[in-house]
Formats: sequence, C-alpha cells, structure tokens
Amino acid sequence: MPEQPIDVPDLPAPFGAADAADPYPSYDRLRASGGMRRIRIRPGLAPWIVSRYEDVREVLGDERLSTDPATTTEEVRAAIRRGRAEEQVALLGRNLLSVDPPDHTRMRRVMSRALTARRAADLEKPVTRLADELLDELGRRSEADLLADYTLPVAVSVVCRIIGIPERDHGLFRGWGRALVRAELEDMTAFDRVSDEMAEYFVPFILGKRRSPGDDLVSVLASARDEERLDDHELISLVYQLFFAGHESSAYFMANAVLTLLRHPAELARLRADPELLPGAIEELLRYEGSVKVPTWRFAKQDLVIAGTAVARGEPVLALLASAGRDPERHPEGAGALRIDRVDTAHLAFSHGIHHCMGAAVGRLESRVAVSRLLDRFPDLRLSVPEDSLRWRVNLMMRGVRELPVTVGRPAL
Repeated sequence: MPEQPIDVPDLPAPFGAADAADPYPSYDRLRASGGMRRIRIRPGLAPWIVSRYEDVREVLGDERLSTDPATTTEEVRAAIRRGRAEEQVALLGRNLLSVDPPDHTRMRRVMSRALTARRAADLEKPVTRLADELLDELGRRSEADLLADYTLPVAVSVVCRIIGIPERDHGLFRGWGRALVRAELEDMTAFDRVSDEMAEYFVPFILGKRRSPGDDLVSVLASARDEERLDDHELISLVYQLFFAGHESSAYFMANAVLTLLRHPAELARLRADPELLPGAIEELLRYEGSVKVPTWRFAKQDLVIAGTAVARGEPVLALLASAGRDPERHPEGAGALRIDRVDTAHLAFSHGIHHCMGAAVGRLESRVAVSRLLDRFPDLRLSVPEDSLRWRVNLMMRGVRELPVTVGRPAL
C-alpha cells in the first residue's frame, strides 16, 4: 500500500472544502470558461478537467485515452501516490477500471456472464426485506443517521449478496464499510487496517471458489476457462473493485437522493402522491445529484486534441460527471432545476463507453427499493439539523454527506 503523507493539503476548486457543500457554481464557471482547463492538485499532478456534457461523453468513449496508470509518467504516478487514499485507488490492482482492451474486453465478457439481468432482478425481494428490517429499527428511534443506519447497510448487503458472502457475515462487511466512511478514505492507517482485515477474509474466500464453486458471481468469475480465465491476482482485484465501487457509490447516491427530495418538498410531495413517477425520479436524481463526481482517471496514450485543447501524451484527464449532468446546453429546459417528471433525464452518472458501469441495473433497483420503502414508511421524515450544518466529503471523486441526521417521525399506519 502506498504511504500516506503527513499532511494532505486541501484540493483546489471545484473539489476543495470551499466547494464541498455546493460545487455547482464552480462547475458553471468551468463550463462558461470553455469547458476544458487544467488544475494543479499538487506538484507533479496538474490534470485537465472536462466539464461540458458533450466533451465529457466524448472523453469517456475516446479510445485514445487509457485508464491504465502504466500509460502515464512516473512523475504523475508518484504525485498520485502522495495523495488521498481515494486517489491512490487508481494505482491499485488490475481490474475493469484500470486496464484497457484486450484485457478489459476479456474481464468485462466474464463479468457480463456473472452479473446477469436475472441476477439483478432476483435481488428485489431480498433488498425489500432488508430495507424493511432496517426501517423497523429506525422506527424504534426518534433520530438516525440515514447514511450509516440505512443506505450504507443496504448497499453493503446488496454487494455481499451478489458476491456470495454468507448472510451471517454481512454484518462484518457493514462494519468495514462504516469504518471506511468514517475514515473518509483519507486516513491511511484506518484504510490499511480495514484492508488487511478484509484481505484475511476475502482472499481465502475468493480462491476457495475455484475449488468449490457455488451459484454466485465470484464462482462464475473463478470458473472461467481458456482465454477468459482470470489469474488469482486479477480475480481478487476484480472482486475487491466490485465491493468498493459497488457499495460506496450506491450508499452515497441513495443518501443524496433522499436529501435532495427533502430539500425540494414540492417535488417530494408529487412523488408521494404518484409513486409511478419513481423510476423517472431516480434518473432525474442521478442527473441532478449523482454520487460520482469523477470516474477513473484517464491518461492520454498519444498527443491529441480535446474540446479544442492540445493534450500531451501521458497527461491525465478528469471527466467531471457532476458538471455534465447540469450542462444547460444539454438541458436547456432548466438544468439547475429538479423536476421528477422530466422527460429527458440524460446523464452520465454510470459513465459511458467501455467503462459504463456494469452494475447500473443493480444500482437503479436498490435505489428505487430503498427510497420508496423509506418514503412509504415515514411520511414525516425530515432533517434533524439545519441544511448548512451538513458536513460534505472533501475529495476528488465522490460526492456525499459524511452523515445524514434525520428525524424519522411516526411510521405510517
């Protein structure tokens, strides 16, 4: 594991503490300035940022850009190592987010056989049961942290079920998930400790699926043969990536979705009055307040031009998904407004191109179930603190509150 520096300075706009609660004015300025600019994160690391919808979409699908850190310079890799843990993830392991074709094609083909539409659909009943159990517990309390007590446990248990973790051990993984959230992925001591504990569980569990496969995703990955076979390092790295990417982004999005609805009481009332609006509302919430600000780092494999700007070989490029969703050129009917019945909800919250999120269907399902069950059970749900006192994560890639204190109110009869 790369070493963490003693002091990690604040990130620059639009990712730093000053913009954490509301980065959207900074995104507006980025788009107005031409949509492509360079920011200096620390010495040796000055990536380009793309912020307009069409440019972001182009970058995400551009084969001249790589997600493999081996394609950039050692100076850039060293600068990433000196950063926060959530930045360093780009340098760890070989998985779908850090390799290019043909390895990416091979891994994605195996994953597509494991993460089927049927497997996603089969999650609805157990997710509903889990949500109701958690809401029963919330109903016995007057206040709760909706992130730690509801959306995080839902997200962790869903990804555990997909991976094939026995239900008796889901609580263990929920504890690890909470520890990582509390560490904000910036405390490398906590990150290392949790990673070591997870490795003690995960490695024998994953490799054991080669000997005794079951009916789960890891078994399908472990049983791949011939040219699709994953070596042990690839298999372990892929499952780790699935756990981290699968639970964190979902937990934060579900919390963001609920918070956004509480901040827009008229839209919340419309949704309560017409639950049929929920699928479209989830898409609008993904556009308006998705949890992933920036997906995996991209690195130029050759000199090229993006949005009229020359980018040199090896330079990093960041695609600002959160800005793309509110681009008025893509949504001239009012990009900065939340409308749960919006017809055109085009967004890039699940990325685009060969790195489009393979768990998108699962993310949509668990969000729909978790949000609908919560709203059904607690008609008087409200924030228990002033909006301006909410603490937001300060990082490069993820958007979300550090906790979401709510008063649940009386359960519906």
